[in-house]
Amino acid sequence: KFDCLGFCLFCPPAMSNQVRTAGGPAVAPEQALQFLKDGNQRFVEGKPQSSKVDSIMRKELDREGQAPHTAIIGCADSRCPLETLFDTLPGDIFVLRNAGNTCTHAEGSMVGSL
Repeated sequence: KFDCLGFCLFCPPAMSNQVRTAGGPAVAPEQALQFLKDGNQRFVEGKPQSSKVDSIMRKELDREGQAPHTAIIGCADSRCPLETLFDTLPGDIFVLRNAGNTCTHAEGSMVGSL
């Protein structure tokens, strides 16, 4: 099913082959968590569905702006790219990478970025 803007409301972003922009509908927290679980399951099974990013997708993100459904603070380890682990497209998740997964509430910390 589609809303009036043509965004797939019932498909994980990677399955719709559309980037998530600020022009799209809001995603409920439960739906966002399900997107992550489904994407991780596709990764585990070796069946990712996110497509290559093309110039049209990049232009759409530039023109419409980003609106990720999830923010994740994760490890800076290059062996663990969260976009790959959750089978997402640009615009789906906002990732902050941190060495040692330590987050403080001090001024200037990455927690302030959220």
